[in-house]
Amino acid sequence: QTCALPILTGLCHYSRISVGDTMQDDELTKKIRFGRLYDMYGGLLTEKQQAVMEQYFYDDLSLGEIAESCGISRQAVYDLLRRVEQTLEKYESKLQLLHGAQDTRFKLRGALSLLEACKSDGLTDPRLEEVRTILQSLIDEGR
Repeated sequence: QTCALPILTGLCHYSRISVGDTMQDDELTKKIRFGRLYDMYGGLLTEKQQAVMEQYFYDDLSLGEIAESCGISRQAVYDLLRRVEQTLEKYESKLQLLHGAQDTRFKLRGALSLLEACKSDGLTDPRLEEVRTILQSLIDEGR
């Protein structure tokens, strides 16, 4: 499955973070989650909801630009985006697909770490490399 929205990774955190930076981090975290939810459940949205989401995220259009292209008010675009966010959160609360995928990736990374520890302890079974390749491909698949 390909990612429907650009997802930002590799965020840096500094020891001195101002209140403004923390608020920006919170907004960024929220936007990343929104993107991941859209990636998981976007196909369940109406065509109009998908179109507005893609203009907002893919094309990085402002609410006013989206409103103009759709022939609706800026407030209607804002309301639609908020409803979509609530809808996506509702889907996640019931289906837990995003949570499950994150949990699976966490477990796969743990298994990969254990495998690397076994290899560094001197285990030389050639099948370990095959296991590592499989685990890594499963981790990469979930992105």
